[in-house]
Amino acid sequence: MAEAPAHLKLEGVTVVTFEVGPDKAVFQVHQNLLCDASTVFKAAFSGNFREASERSMSLPDHDKDSVGRMIQWLYTRKFELTFPVSSETSGECYMQLAKLNTLADKYDIYLLKNQIVDELFDLTKPPRGFKAPQISVVAYVFNNTTEGSSFRKLLVAWYAYRIDLEWYDFDNTKAALAEVSQEFTIDLVVALGVRQKYPERRSPFTLPSSVYHEAPLKKTDEGHA
Repeated sequence: MAEAPAHLKLEGVTVVTFEVGPDKAVFQVHQNLLCDASTVFKAAFSGNFREASERSMSLPDHDKDSVGRMIQWLYTRKFELTFPVSSETSGECYMQLAKLNTLADKYDIYLLKNQIVDELFDLTKPPRGFKAPQISVVAYVFNNTTEGSSFRKLLVAWYAYRIDLEWYDFDNTKAALAEVSQEFTIDLVVALGVRQKYPERRSPFTLPSSVYHEAPLKKTDEGHA
């Protein structure tokens, strides 16, 4: 029998508890999985914080489905969406990926963020080739992730390079953009300007998805998000 991967050596490992959402849904997970994947969780559960002494953490701003997917990924390095991914369910799938990415972004689970990037790239390729994520997804991501988020960059690239430019002529486009943060609009204007200036430049989605991969943040045990 092959030896278990390092992140799945669980004998004698402390279990910690998450209380998720307003209903405080309870999830339990082995502490070493959290600390190996996230500098933020490592600081919280290894430092002089309440989480370390109580072996628990409250996640009131996240939904239990996203936390469940995060824990699934910690154990299996895979995550499953609620719906089979198709053109009919793409909107909900985008939002589920956005919420999972927000959780990974907040707690610096960079390998999970990179896997989500890979999935987003896959959605643009045949036989899928899905349309751009809805403005509601864009608004959610820009309101809930950090400035350097790869998900943000991909959304801007999607609306600059992969959306039908006729969308910008629609009567409701201005109102739609008004629903999103100014950061997205500014980034999009810059991206469209670059596309206009360098028409020979290829779409970012023709590049390897690894170009958008992130590295872990440098954190100390003196604080956490």
